[in-house]
Order: sequence, then structure tokens, then C-alpha cells
Amino acid sequence: MRPTTYIFIILLLLQTCAPAKVVKFLNDELDYSQYKTYRLINYKSDDKSYDEEGLAFFTHVENAINKNMTDKGYLARDKPDLITRYEIVSTTTTESNNRNYDPYGYNNRYYSPSGWNSVKRTEGVILIEIRDRKKKKLVWQGSLDLKYSKKTEPQVTLSESIDRIFTTYPYSAGSNEKVILE
Repeated sequence: MRPTTYIFIILLLLQTCAPAKVVKFLNDELDYSQYKTYRLINYKSDDKSYDEEGLAFFTHVENAINKNMTDKGYLARDKPDLITRYEIVSTTTTESNNRNYDPYGYNNRYYSPSGWNSVKRTEGVILIEIRDRKKKKLVWQGSLDLKYSKKTEPQVTLSESIDRIFTTYPYSAGSNEKVILE
């Protein structure tokens, strides 16, 4: 192979190993100094048909979002300047494969049951958006692909993901100056 082919393969591998990027939108036409209060909503968390684990999950997400909003100086109120909403979409897939690949079928699973391997993966997206309550305009929106593995707790993954998303929201309460995090 040519050296340029090796370089291309290395760059491709590095790109696939990179962490997920936060996708964001920031409305630059608004006066951010007028925003001092917020209210967090999620239609699904108001549903009382979830079990205790589901309600604890929503509580954890809401606590992480509230923490980020209060860290930026916003106050939670019933009639706020901003409405903060979140949505999580996830799916679990199971991949099965035969570790003892035999193209002729001599090594089938009836003779080699330990050759089958299945892996469960949970992937999803978390979306957080902030809207101006009176003008009904989108102020900011951030989303991130979630990848959960058995090595980390889902709560840790969610907290870290929510913190990463909020690093793209550059304003503090009552200020038009962008705060750049290092």
C-alpha cells in the first residue's frame, strides 16, 4: 500500500474513536441580559405511571439540569423568563455473532454452544432546549449522542453528558457577555 493510504486509514480510525460532539444552536439575535429565571419541564416526567426506577431516572436528569442552570445564576420560578425542556430518546440493541465462524456450517451452534456471543448496547440522544416564554422563540438548544456501557453507571454517563451540553451555553443570568470555559 502507498503511504497516503496508511495515513487515510489512520485518520479514519482516529475519527471513529473521537468522543461524540455536542450539536448546538444559539440564537444570537436575543438580548440575554433580560433572562434571569427559568422553569424546567418535561411532559414524560409528569406521567405517574412510571415505576420507581423510571421516576428516579427523571429526577436525576432534572437535578443535573437544575444544577447547571443555577451554576449559571438562573433562578427557578413558576412564571419564568425561560422555559427549559429536555427529551431523551434511547434504544437498546442486541447483536449476536458466532465467535467460531465456519463458512461451511460444520461448526454450528448445536455442537458449539459456547461459540455464540450476544452483546446488548444502549444508545440514545439527549436534547436540551431553552425557549423565551413570552416571545416563544428558541434561545438555545444542545444535544449529544449517549453511549452507555456496563463499565459506567447510567447516572454518571447522564450527568457528564448534561454537563458537556451546558458547556456550549455561554451566557450567565442577566448578562449579554459570553462566558468562555477553559
